[in-house]
Amino acid sequence: MFGLVGKLLPHTISPFIYNKLGDPHYQVWETDDIETFIKAKNYSGLNVTIPYKEAVIPYLDELDGVAKTIKSVNTIIRRDGKLIGYNTDYYGLFKTIQYHKISIKNKKVLIIGNGGAAKTARFLMSNLRAEKITLLCRNPKTQDEQPLSSIENYSDAQIIINTTPVGMYPHNEDQLLFSLKPFHQLETVLDLIYNPLKTKLLIEAESLGINAYNGLYMLVMQAKASRELFLDDSNIDHLIAKEIYNFLNKGRHNLVLIGLPLSGKSTYSKDLSYRFQKSLIDTDHTIEKQEDLSIKDIFTQKGERYFRSLESKIVSDSYQKTNVVISTGGGMVMDSDIMLKLKQNGIVIYLDRDYHIIMDKTINNRPLIQSKADVEKLALMRIPLYKKYADIIVNVDRPKLEVIKEIEDKIYDYLSR
Repeated sequence: MFGLVGKLLPHTISPFIYNKLGDPHYQVWETDDIETFIKAKNYSGLNVTIPYKEAVIPYLDELDGVAKTIKSVNTIIRRDGKLIGYNTDYYGLFKTIQYHKISIKNKKVLIIGNGGAAKTARFLMSNLRAEKITLLCRNPKTQDEQPLSSIENYSDAQIIINTTPVGMYPHNEDQLLFSLKPFHQLETVLDLIYNPLKTKLLIEAESLGINAYNGLYMLVMQAKASRELFLDDSNIDHLIAKEIYNFLNKGRHNLVLIGLPLSGKSTYSKDLSYRFQKSLIDTDHTIEKQEDLSIKDIFTQKGERYFRSLESKIVSDSYQKTNVVISTGGGMVMDSDIMLKLKQNGIVIYLDRDYHIIMDKTINNRPLIQSKADVEKLALMRIPLYKKYADIIVNVDRPKLEVIKEIEDKIYDYLSR
């Protein structure tokens, strides 16, 4: 029997990955007493996650390879009566660096954290011949770890790797440990968190034009290496693992549609929901159903502030979900907090319609639009924000099938970055 052991694992996707790697019986065990669990030996092999990658070592008979060097274990095998510890995170991180084509040689690297994952990252960065490697953490334990409060001394970093759980689901709204704005030479930020797909750290990196990558690829590739150990070093085709990653990456991303009123968000969201097999959330329709009132009547009877509070609540209730299509109200883009939440798991798609075409339409149930001048006013105010938050921009002033084809192509391009 094989499985994953950790302290709190209610949302792990490891069973899905191992099922696709050929183990339909993969288990998940939560424990507060890792010593008793390890010594019971009610398993053939284990994956080990936070916070036990170092804590398990005293209960093992041997450490192999990388695990022996860095004293961090994420895989345990029972073999000939012995418990042997391995580290496949190293392989997973190495394959991630390769996949995203991140250049490490002669670069200055900052690693945030000082747990097992930080040790793995430091060892790999050394082997990849980084020029300088610095570990920054809130509670330094050794002389080669620096306090996070001294981060301003390392603003020449070119690569930053976050190995802490700050910002990880369900604590998506954790405050940033630091801002990336002082790092004027920064090329790449790698956050080993994969839920959400984009932490606040990665969203800030993208906003500054910095390459930003999460830990999903690493998760799948370390699982491949662990499964090979479970099977006594049988080789698993790399393409199988790559297909699992592609499936997860496509499936877990939300599609968030933004744009002016009458830009087609409701129409295209329904089509994309069907084509990508994702659930649909139309925020305006949801609000009307909840309130049993039209949008216009909500504005008239309860005011715009009340309506915006309903929008905010819907997003707060849904942004941590995955595999959904979200059609937003046209004014949501005015709320930066809402947009940053939607970007955590979402690919934001701006449906760009010439507002002059909208001005010529008959407009009903749009409380902020009473005249053609109102359309232009909203457009000039909101279009810069639509462009700011968009991951994909698609002109929709043409046949629907052409638009859908371009949206699909750009989604796949985005996912293959």
